[in-house]
Amino acid sequence: MLIPKTASWVVRKIIASRELVLQGQVADGTLQTILKSALIGNGFAIRKMYLTLLPQHPKVEWKSLSLQASIHPRYKFILWLALHQRLATVDRLMKLGIQVPPDCAFCGLYRETFAHLFFECAITRQMWYRLCVWMGYRRNIADWNTEVKWACKLAKKRAGLAEISSCAFAMIVDAIWREWNKLRFQNSSLLAAKVLKDIVIQLNIRGQANRRWYDALQGLNAYP
Repeated sequence: MLIPKTASWVVRKIIASRELVLQGQVADGTLQTILKSALIGNGFAIRKMYLTLLPQHPKVEWKSLSLQASIHPRYKFILWLALHQRLATVDRLMKLGIQVPPDCAFCGLYRETFAHLFFECAITRQMWYRLCVWMGYRRNIADWNTEVKWACKLAKKRAGLAEISSCAFAMIVDAIWREWNKLRFQNSSLLAAKVLKDIVIQLNIRGQANRRWYDALQGLNAYP
């Protein structure tokens, strides 16, 4: 059914929903069956019908990390872009026709891609490794997907150190991207120790108002 161009927004949505119901009828049974699924007693539940019409998608593995309440929104935005691999790294800029030097802004040894930046590059890998050691994790830093899975496991826990660790992951991703912009467009120089120190200071400031964090931070060194 064609939607009239002169119809109001509400009418257009109602007609579009009708099409969704009819499409769902083929996959899920008769229209009567679909409508019955939205009944509660003798009443019709709009919420249940709405949920029935929602398309079903597989859950992303990084859901726990992106929804981690302890991560400040300022870091969540860059983390969200990184999880979707939508940061404007050199390989993406070139696809858009923007010409930039192809070498990594940090090490200058290899062609820059998202995978190289997180964490194949020796410099960014070392930064994340030092932060992990500071938190008490002596582990080899792997590729981006492996590190995300590791951070996601911690994001599901409520222990103080686990929350600090998932938050630190988001902060190091944001810090790497922020320093990348400085190196690429402002001809700045990287001061890795200062970057890590700033992250630790921010974590300790937030820990003053969180008892679980405060207790966990007492057992860590001053700086990485």
